[in-house]
Amino acid sequence: MEKMQMLEEKISKVIDKLKFLSDENSALHEKISELQGELHKKNEELQSFKQELNNIDALKTDISKLNSERESVKSQVENLIKELESVEL
Repeated sequence: MEKMQMLEEKISKVIDKLKFLSDENSALHEKISELQGELHKKNEELQSFKQELNNIDALKTDISKLNSERESVKSQVENLIKELESVEL
């Protein structure tokens, strides 16, 4: 009879351990889901930042072109002023 009681206790401990491991497994799966959601959000933020960087690069290029055009127009205006000054009226 004592062996039967020991076996029941061992089985009870195994069942308790299985319940604990099952609960822990569920908690870990929940945490994994949370972390995957956070990772997805971070990836979306990263893509947004990359797009903003591309936009900034495009704006830098536009500014550079506009500065070049401004210098060209400035030079043309200076040449026209010189020509006007050289003409006697």
